[in-house]
Amino acid sequence: MMMFGRPGEAMVHDFFGNVHADAFSTADTLLAKPQTTCTSKSDGSSYWAPQMRHANTGEIIKPFMMKTYYRNETTDYPVVPFPKGLQLLVGDHHSTQAKRGVLYFCKNNADGGSYYTDVPASCPLFDGEKAQFNLSFEFPNCWDGVNFKPVVGGGHHSRRNATYDVNGVCPANYPIKIPQLQLNIGYYLPGNGDLSDLQLSMNPQMARGVGLPMWGNLYTAHADFFNAWRTDAMDFAVKFCLNRGVPCDKEIPAVHAEAIENAQVIGGEFADTNYAGAKQMVTQTNNTHQPKIGYMKFRLPDDDTLLNAPYDDVVLRFWGKNTGGHKNHMAYIYAVQPNWNEKTLTYNNAPACGGKYVARTWIGYSDQAVYRSSDSVMEVVKDALAKGQKEVAFCVISEDVETSLGTREGGSPGMLFFK
Repeated sequence: MMMFGRPGEAMVHDFFGNVHADAFSTADTLLAKPQTTCTSKSDGSSYWAPQMRHANTGEIIKPFMMKTYYRNETTDYPVVPFPKGLQLLVGDHHSTQAKRGVLYFCKNNADGGSYYTDVPASCPLFDGEKAQFNLSFEFPNCWDGVNFKPVVGGGHHSRRNATYDVNGVCPANYPIKIPQLQLNIGYYLPGNGDLSDLQLSMNPQMARGVGLPMWGNLYTAHADFFNAWRTDAMDFAVKFCLNRGVPCDKEIPAVHAEAIENAQVIGGEFADTNYAGAKQMVTQTNNTHQPKIGYMKFRLPDDDTLLNAPYDDVVLRFWGKNTGGHKNHMAYIYAVQPNWNEKTLTYNNAPACGGKYVARTWIGYSDQAVYRSSDSVMEVVKDALAKGQKEVAFCVISEDVETSLGTREGGSPGMLFFK
């Protein structure tokens, strides 16, 4: 980040994420080759922190894991997606004391551990054999809207491109609120949890083009982030996870298509009634007097969007809950022709919903509304694309238990998830 195009002049780092990252990486090169050690194939970003060693022996301590959370602590103040190529830094590799955004963690037992602002003297052998010590970094989450990388140097030229919010609000000179990264790097210390001889790599002293390795104390801990998320994936995470307070875990698609139309139909005395614009749909087919069915229609992504998208499967994902009592049940999904209009759809003119289902979704007995993923609908999508179709549609039914489904109008549309 700070020594672009100068390999060998920076400290030695442990890298995570994009396996092609180097001193010459740009946002375009990371996005062009997004292969990653991280869970999401849509994340071509690079993450790194200085290498750790035992000072007494010179032994390098390799991390056993890196885990990063993306957060927005208060949805009252929404975030916007990272701009392409944004680079962020937390910590200070010249520090001799505690710094904001840097914490030290010791695992105490199988159930958890403790965080410290100052470096603890040691970590316990939590399993009787080894200690676990983590470096934990909380990145700044307010961007200045101008600089894509920090400007770090001496005197009046020293300036970060991001800072921290205050109670969810960004300061005037850093007005753009972005997702906050909380990055954790874990190290095992077999047989001895003493931290007093641990050191972190620092910039080498250069002499005639040769670098002499330098090492600093644990207060020099810092971490870097170079954003190379696919735009569609980060847009989804911001809109449907971070700004709604919904824990999406690892369910981030490479590409997603929101429902362009949705409507429920009800039989019996309501068979000619149209329910377009409803905030939710309800399904239940074993109600012989008033069977209820939900319909969703999607516009397929174009060929250019899908060409380089790193996905292996397609599922239907919808906001749903059990509204008919605490009883485990399934929702069944059927492919139907998309030649219907939500503004005129009724039970009497809707495409028939039945035959062989293409996917199922477990609803369970909980009445909590959450996004749920179906079995694969990849074959339906592949068949439609092969035929040159621009749209696909599905109907959703549940048998003897009433199920509520989200809608576009209610802010919780069904989606096709390319993941």
